[in-house]
Amino acid sequence: MAINKNSNIYIIIYTIVMVVIVGTLLAFLATSLKPQQEANVLNEQKVSIMKAFGEAELNFDDVVTMGRITDGQFVAAGEGDVAAIFALLGNRKALAEAENELPIFQLEKDGVTKYVLPIVGKGLWGDIWGYVSLYVVDGKLTISGIVMDHAGETPGLGAEIASAGVQGSFADKVLYNEAGEFAVRMQKGGAQNEHQVDAITGGTKTCDGVNAMLETSISKYKSFLDTLTVAV
Repeated sequence: MAINKNSNIYIIIYTIVMVVIVGTLLAFLATSLKPQQEANVLNEQKVSIMKAFGEAELNFDDVVTMGRITDGQFVAAGEGDVAAIFALLGNRKALAEAENELPIFQLEKDGVTKYVLPIVGKGLWGDIWGYVSLYVVDGKLTISGIVMDHAGETPGLGAEIASAGVQGSFADKVLYNEAGEFAVRMQKGGAQNEHQVDAITGGTKTCDGVNAMLETSISKYKSFLDTLTVAV
C-alpha cells in the first residue's frame, strides 16, 4: 500500500523523526566539541593575562605563578586549584561577589615582579571585565598594563575600552594619591594628573563603569597590595 505523504499522520511522524534525529545530532556535536570549547576559553584567558602583563610573546605556563589572596596573603595555587581559579574567572557574577580567596597571577622578569588581578563591572549596556597588571615603581603601586572587554557597549563610543589606544593610556598610572585614596580614573575633559586617563568622548556611562570596576575590584586586594609598597 502506497504511503500518503500528504496525510496529517505522515507529516506528524516525519516531523517527530526529523526532530529526534537533529536533536540527537546536535547533542552529539555539543558533547564532542565541549572539550575543545573549554580549551579555547582557557587559552583566551591565558592570552589576556599575558597581554595585561605586557608579555604576550611568552608562554603563560612557563612564566606565571598562579595563586589566591587569602586573608591578605599570597597563597600559591596547588595543582587541584588551577581549574577552580580559571572557572571562577569565567563566572563574572561569582567573581564580582568574591571577597576572599581572590585569584592573582605573578610574573617575575628582569628583577621586576608584576601581579595581574581580574576586574569585573558593569558598563552602559552590560558586563565589562578584564585584567590589570600592577607593580611598584619608586614605592608607588602603578599600572603596567590593562586588558578590557565588554558584552555590548556602543561601537565607536563605550566599546573603545577594548581598543589598544584606550588601554595603553592606563600604563604608568599611579593607583593611590598622597592621601592614600584610590585615584585612577577615566576623567571627563582630559587627564589632569598622574592618576587619570582621558575619558571617551560620548562614552561617559561606560567610563563611569570602568572607574567603578577598577576601584571595586582592586580594593579587594588592598591589604596584600599594601605589603608590596612596605617591602620596597
